[in-house]
Amino acid sequence: MSAAPARAQTPFPVTAPRRRRSFALACIQGHSFLPGLLDADSVVLDLGGSAGWFARAVTAMTGCRCHVVEAAPQNVAAIRATDRIAPHHFAVGGHDGPVALTLADDGFHWGSLDPAPATPRIGTVTVPGVTLATLVDRLGLARIDLMKVDIEGAEIALFDAAPDDLLRSIAQITVEFHDFADPSRAPAVRRTLARLDRLGFAVLVMTRRFHGDVLLVNRALTRIPPARLFWLATGVKYGRGLARMAARMTRGRA
Repeated sequence: MSAAPARAQTPFPVTAPRRRRSFALACIQGHSFLPGLLDADSVVLDLGGSAGWFARAVTAMTGCRCHVVEAAPQNVAAIRATDRIAPHHFAVGGHDGPVALTLADDGFHWGSLDPAPATPRIGTVTVPGVTLATLVDRLGLARIDLMKVDIEGAEIALFDAAPDDLLRSIAQITVEFHDFADPSRAPAVRRTLARLDRLGFAVLVMTRRFHGDVLLVNRALTRIPPARLFWLATGVKYGRGLARMAARMTRGRA
């Protein structure tokens, strides 16, 4: 259910805005978000937190408080709790109660409630399952300024089970949808994004193909000008793509 943990010897894959502007975009481990909307009073909910790499990077960048929710037991044990980071052992999905987490056999300790057909597997483990609404209630969260979702295919069930009012209370959501692993999931991804658009979120798809990096910005809570959202969804997105192409060409000539 969680993203595969980054190798310990590898530094955080983080790209931060060159200037601290309120509406500048940042990216941590393939998840785009707006760090200028976060500060020491902000609450981040990291769903599928792996070994806590995203949490460490976002708290270092913004000073926020981060709840890291992870299903794979080995990853939970690796999360270092601090005064800014709180780990929790749950599999977030479509219902409450014990769930079977399929563990992947690919050199990393991660699992999924809804693995793609081609996922190599080593077995299953039973873990506590919760819906988003139940999780928010158990953690006593009065606000969520950023929710990161990387739960290996269970994201559709999570959103389907989440009440409209709860989703409308979240300022930013950064999601890795897994249609790149299983293209048959694309219709459900499009349906979910259409619902979030109706709930008042600007939908920024930051990947060229599929929906591996989607930023959802709550228009009512963030009050970001439409022109700025358009620039993020076009200029920043394609600027990133050109930068990647230039980097590949440079490496090719080296």
